[in-house]
Amino acid sequence: MKKHIIITLLFFTQLSFGQTIDFGKFKYKGLNFFSSESDIIAKIGKPKKVYEPNYECGFLSNDEQGLIYYTLDYGKIKFTGNKTEKFVLEKINFENNNSMILNYGKYKLTNKTTFNELIEIFGKEITNLIGRDLNGRFIIMHEKNDDGIAIEVKNGKLIQIEYWSPC
Repeated sequence: MKKHIIITLLFFTQLSFGQTIDFGKFKYKGLNFFSSESDIIAKIGKPKKVYEPNYECGFLSNDEQGLIYYTLDYGKIKFTGNKTEKFVLEKINFENNNSMILNYGKYKLTNKTTFNELIEIFGKEITNLIGRDLNGRFIIMHEKNDDGIAIEVKNGKLIQIEYWSPC
């Protein structure tokens, strides 16, 4: 039990001081990482599905934040938010999709982006085992907030980026 607590503390300590992410550098089809619902629909059309995700905890939780959140689901990409706070690019799935491109500053993230390129872009800290969550995703924190992104790699290639917030 003590070992589990120590490992958990080390994990969150590492997350606090490791590599940081700048949400302002992300662009998807001209959209910012945080965009209004009207901008999202104007740029990529009506979503396939709209629903309340009802997260148990975190920055997108109705109960914790006292607001109702909606997910605009386009299949391989999802935005979650509301009219008060805008919509965050919550998840982008690159796997088996050559047309998905997420820009991060001067870099283009695609399903061809290798793990070594991710290290070049986000820093070698993402290779640290303590910087991974329980699902094996690499967590990179925002430079000023307690949220960040989770990066998932399969067979040495980028398959998913997901918005991450603590529970």
